[in-house]
Parts: sequence; C-alpha cells; structure tokens
Amino acid sequence: MKILKFPLLALLALAAFWSACDVESSADVNQARIYQDYELFYNSNTDKTWVIARYRFGGPTGSLLQLADPASVTFNGEVVPFSPIFGGHQREFPGRADGGTFVYTNTIGEVYTNSVPVYESIQFPTDLDTLSRSSASSITWEGTALKENQLVGLFIGSWTFGDDALFIQTGAGETDIVMGTDQLGNLPTGTSTLFMDRSTDVPLTEGTEEGGRIRGKFRALNKQITVVN
Repeated sequence: MKILKFPLLALLALAAFWSACDVESSADVNQARIYQDYELFYNSNTDKTWVIARYRFGGPTGSLLQLADPASVTFNGEVVPFSPIFGGHQREFPGRADGGTFVYTNTIGEVYTNSVPVYESIQFPTDLDTLSRSSASSITWEGTALKENQLVGLFIGSWTFGDDALFIQTGAGETDIVMGTDQLGNLPTGTSTLFMDRSTDVPLTEGTEEGGRIRGKFRALNKQITVVN
C-alpha cells in the first residue's frame, strides 16, 4: 500500500506532537536538571520566522517539559506560549528575523539569557531541474561556504513512503553536497521536491548543569525537479 509522503517539516512536527503526549510540568522537576533547546527558523517558502523553545528534564533526550507559572520564556521581549504540536513553546513572526534573544526564567526565579547565532541564507542553483537515479551528482548551492558549527541538510521527497533521500554537509569551507547512488536510487522516476536547510548550531552561553543548544536555521525556496533513470 502506498502511503502519502509528507514533507520533512510536517514529519518533524508530527513527531513532536506525539512526543508532546508525555509532556510534564517544569514545576515538578529539579530546576538545575532542565536542558534548554532554542531555534529560530526562517522559511523562504512562507516568509515567516518561527521561534521554538523546548525544555527537557535531564538532557537532550529527556522528558519534554511545559513551563509552569511563574516560569516563562520570551523572545525579544515577547512571551512564547506553549504549543502541543511542537512539543514546546513556539511563536511565529512575519518576515525574516536575523537574530534575537531568548530569556528563560525558571520556577525559582533564575534567569538564563541566550542569543541566536548568526545564520546565513542559502538557495538552490537556478539551473537545477533534473537528477539521475543511476549517477552520482552534486549540488552547489547559492550562498557562502560553510563555517564552523554550520551544516546544510538536503531532503528529496516524493509522494510514496520510503522513496526519498537525505544528505548532510558539515565540512567547513564546503559549498556543495555530493549525492551518491545509494540514496538517489531510492527515488522514483518523475517529479520530486527538494528541501534544503542551512543552520548554525552552538552550545548555550547561559545554561543549567545540563546545558543546551541554540541555532538559527534558514530554509531555501523548495525546488521541484525531474528524476530520470
């Protein structure tokens, strides 16, 4: 049976929704054991910026937490409310936010302030329109070379579950992604959609003993291409 293939972002949101079923209250845990994860995500396809703050007990894979009064999180001074769909606190803004600051106050009044690192734009080359399942290829993106703490992720999706490919580039100084036939061979012939994200991801400046991460992410305009044998 063929299963409808969601774009990568929808899959991630759905996964977050199911994880949110077990969300606990931040008031019920040791405040020093709360791991913080922050993201600013700009999507060229919608011209919107999402800011997302997730809290977990005990580390990056711990139980998700919802901040309980008097705990709170703000981004550039605006409260970021809890969203079950995202499994964390989320807010959206029009246009691209080039940066900003998350301020988290826990239930005992301790304050942690962290600013989003500089993140850079990226786009697909304008002449990209075809990929072959049987030949390795590369995509040289429009944008600067990667720097330390940056990565580019490329997802190629179709409408059938399993007929997709994912590629990651993390090398500082690189300007392209090489795609091998081991994954290109998964793609069906016909039309596929390409999604590409570029992010800068660094440790927190201010965190509890569990630490945390903060990132800025830019999504390119999606690209439809034709896959041939």
